[in-house]
Parts: sequence; structure tokens; C-alpha cells
Amino acid sequence: MHLLVLGLFCGAQTTSFRENGKWGVKEKDQVIIKPVYDTIYGFDSTGKVCLACFRTKTNSSNKFMKVMVTSYACNYLNKQNERLFIKTTLGDTCSVFSLAKNSFRQYQNNNPYFVATVRGKKYLLTKDFTQRTFQPYLEITLSEDPYFYVTQNLNEAEATMTGLVNRKEEEIVPYLYSSIKVNPNDSLIIACSAGVRANADDDVYNYAGKKIESSRKHIDMVTKNFLIHKIFEPKEHYLLYNIKTKEEKPLDADDLKIYDHDEILVKIRNDWFIYDLNTNQKRPKNKS
Repeated sequence: MHLLVLGLFCGAQTTSFRENGKWGVKEKDQVIIKPVYDTIYGFDSTGKVCLACFRTKTNSSNKFMKVMVTSYACNYLNKQNERLFIKTTLGDTCSVFSLAKNSFRQYQNNNPYFVATVRGKKYLLTKDFTQRTFQPYLEITLSEDPYFYVTQNLNEAEATMTGLVNRKEEEIVPYLYSSIKVNPNDSLIIACSAGVRANADDDVYNYAGKKIESSRKHIDMVTKNFLIHKIFEPKEHYLLYNIKTKEEKPLDADDLKIYDHDEILVKIRNDWFIYDLNTNQKRPKNKS
């Protein structure tokens, strides 16, 4: 099914329509985007952003053959038919975006943020077209704490590395890791080195960017008083490490989630429990 059809369902009461071979958008019976585009990807589920594109064809040839290449130049539009403009660190302003395979997915969600790509670099924006980041990133996502963004860039060896920046785009965790998780309850950050630095530690940072714990074992979760390691060989299991007493012991769980400081959620078979890390007691979690 062509993605044009999605315009019939995305965004409250908006539909894509075709006139004289071009596409536009109506809200109820009112035209809000004139039919001047070759392709329109419908409004997101919040009804704030759509992607409208012009098609261009150019000749591309080598010594063996000549082929016609089709590309798309697109605008992000709101219901007032206003275009998104992005400012880059070079002082450029961009309102025309290339159509990539993930362009539709980058804005089609329920949250108030989306990502747009300019010259292969990602920028974070709100669906009210407020630009949140101005530095170019290979990837950017919101962390568990909305004050921080998990970002990726290439290092000198052209390897993809993950770091953490705050809303001011100040570096909190350097680009040395494969993944980063944030525990907003205790204002702690887990930085995992697996797959990018051989024999490197997993590290724990505070919100000021100070490294406060390290371990050669993979750190899956952290609180102010405990590290929870996930061990993968010879079989998957968890270890609970008390930072104060240095005591380490097995933790019976199939999966874990952050809950409330030194209480975590543990999944044992098909049931979830609230587990107190200090008392080692668990109680059933209300299924509601």
C-alpha cells in the first residue's frame, strides 16, 4: 500500500486528495494544503505535521548505461501550511529535506518531538516547529529524563559512538560508549562499552557528568546504593551488587525495570513484582 493512503488516517479529520495529478490535504471540507505536491505523507497521529514532496528526475550515466533517477525534495508542513525551517551551526537555513526510507517514521508518532535530517545529520524539534538542537548528530533520541538527549557521532576511526548531552547541548557523557540509559529517580546515567571498546568498563555518571562507578561486568541498572549486573555467559542471569558493603549475590529475575529508587520491578516467569533491594523482599505488582 502506498504511503499516500496513510494520509486518510493520520491526523484528526484530515484526508489527502488528488487534483489535476497533484496532491493536497483537506480538513473536513476545507483545503489546508493546496494540491501542488507529487506525494504527500499524511499528518502524524497528533495532527500537527505532514510531509509533502516534489518529484524530480535526473539522468545518471556511466560508460555502460544511462538511467533515470527519481528523487524527492520535501517540506514539513503544519495545518497552517507553514514550512519547517532548520538552522545549522554553519548559519545555513534549511526548509527542503531529502526523502529517506525513514523520513515518514521519524515524525509519525504520538509524542510532541520528532527528528528531521539535514545532509545526513539529525536535529530534534517539537511538532510546533520549535528547534531543540542545533548541533549536527548522526542520531538523536530523548533519554528517560527529557532534560538529556542520547546522541551519536563518528569518532576519528569512523566508528559510531554514543554520548549524552543536556538541553543546552553541553556534553555530559563523552562519545565513548555503545549505549546509554538514564535513571531519573536517582539522577544517574549508565554508559555501556560493549561492542565498541574491547575490555572496557561500563561506567556510571551523575548528572554533572562525573564518573562515580565502573565495572568490567555489564551494568544493566543502577540506583544510589546498588549496581545490577546482567551476565550473559554461560547463561543469562542477574547479579545484585551493594555499593556500600561490596556484597554481591544472585538476583532471581527474567527482566527488570526501574520503579522507585531502591525498589525495582522484576519479572519472574509471567508475573511482575516490586522488589526491595535493601530487604530482598518482593510483593506482587498491581496489574492495573
